[in-house]
Amino acid sequence: MHPVRRKWRPGLGLVILAVLALVLCLPIAGLFLFRFYANQLVQQTEESLLMQAAVLTAAYEQLYRDAADVTDTPQLPAISPRTRSYQPLFPSVTMNPQAILPPRPDPLPASEAIDAAYTQIGPQLSRIALRAQEQTLAGYRFLDRHGTVIAGSAEDGTYLGHVNEVAMALNGDVASVARTRVRPMGEPLLYRLSQGTRVRIFVAMPAMVGDDIIGVVYLSRTPNHIFHFLYGERWNLLQAAAFVLLSTGAIGFVFWRFVSQPIRALIRRTDEMQPASRWEPLEHYGTREVETLARSFQALTERLDHQRDTLTTYTAHVSHEMKTPLTSIKGAAELMQDDMPPEARARFMNNIRADATRIEDLLARMRDYSAVGAEAMHGECVVRDVVPSVPELAVSVTPDQAKAPIPGHMLAMVLTHLLENAADHGATSVQIEADPSGLTITDNGRGISEGNRARVFEPFFTTRRGAGGTGMGLNIVRSAVEATGGAITLEPSPKGARFRITFAA
Repeated sequence: MHPVRRKWRPGLGLVILAVLALVLCLPIAGLFLFRFYANQLVQQTEESLLMQAAVLTAAYEQLYRDAADVTDTPQLPAISPRTRSYQPLFPSVTMNPQAILPPRPDPLPASEAIDAAYTQIGPQLSRIALRAQEQTLAGYRFLDRHGTVIAGSAEDGTYLGHVNEVAMALNGDVASVARTRVRPMGEPLLYRLSQGTRVRIFVAMPAMVGDDIIGVVYLSRTPNHIFHFLYGERWNLLQAAAFVLLSTGAIGFVFWRFVSQPIRALIRRTDEMQPASRWEPLEHYGTREVETLARSFQALTERLDHQRDTLTTYTAHVSHEMKTPLTSIKGAAELMQDDMPPEARARFMNNIRADATRIEDLLARMRDYSAVGAEAMHGECVVRDVVPSVPELAVSVTPDQAKAPIPGHMLAMVLTHLLENAADHGATSVQIEADPSGLTITDNGRGISEGNRARVFEPFFTTRRGAGGTGMGLNIVRSAVEATGGAITLEPSPKGARFRITFAA
């Protein structure tokens, strides 16, 4: 026979601990939102560079017009707001790894000479770039129509026309790209949580006079770091962290106080129960469900104690009652071994049969009582279908097809005891009346005296002990009815006995 393997199941404390850990992990999971917020910062940086590029491009174009003294270009008429053509620029850079380009190529030596007009406006554009860089921390490059840097914050006189986004701007397109950032020193470990610090945004916008491209405004900047924002909100974050810790502690206390502690106390109480001990209520139930469970345990233990005590008492009673018929049978058998007249032998045989019937009746009552509560107590039956046949009685059921919310075998056992008691007490007819709340069983026998009415349901109480009564019939009836959730009472009756069985609500 293979040993039964006990399946591992987590304890309630472990489950509560896991729930609290998940609660604590929720704020930590916010770190994974850094990537989403970093993408927002990248697009905010691109949008800022586009706006700066638009302003600097307008300044570049005006300075070039003034320096070149373009007299052959017809004066453009003033454009009213109704005739303006608005072409807003929107951020398009994403942090998709496939969209991030390699670091920007190094500049090359310039191969074209810088025109005089660019040489004239270069210092002014550089002053603008350096002044703006103090506030924006961006990199500024002003390129001529060949792609040579004429002004800016660095790389003056070098060639950047081979850079992809610059080449696109020289063809008349606005280009925005994200390139891998090259740091002279290693990146701090904390900064690695923010993907935005690993790239640099580049924006190239063409500068045009009329239909001619005169150059490119080339800007770059690293997105704002998310930890700058977190540092600025450090006090709010500390308050939020304290709130999370206090909330988690409060949740843990509620679980411990109202769930874990009462259940553990209930387990200890059931483990400490002894056969003769009395169930003591818990000091703290925590929740209604635990209180209901504890009271169910209490009711169960009390019912089991009652059945054990009654069965023990009944077993002792049966053992005592069996001694008399067994002694009589044994004595009769010994006497029958000797020669005796046929009349005496017949008398002893009748005694043996009567004593054997007495023993069978005692055992049947014990079997009926032991069966109460051992079977399912849910069901329904038609009363007439389970009424036992007792030759001495005429039984009527009203209404004819009345139903009872009791299992058929249980109601049959109850009615059997009640009808046999009625017949033993001289009844010739029994009326069973059914209504939605229960059954009323009335007989026309001798009835029950006032002195015995309070004791009829007591175990072993009988007025027919000399005729073989055991005193367990009505006690078995009461136990069976109560096992179904109902109740049985003895009601006043002008003649005979009347019992009222009330169904469970």
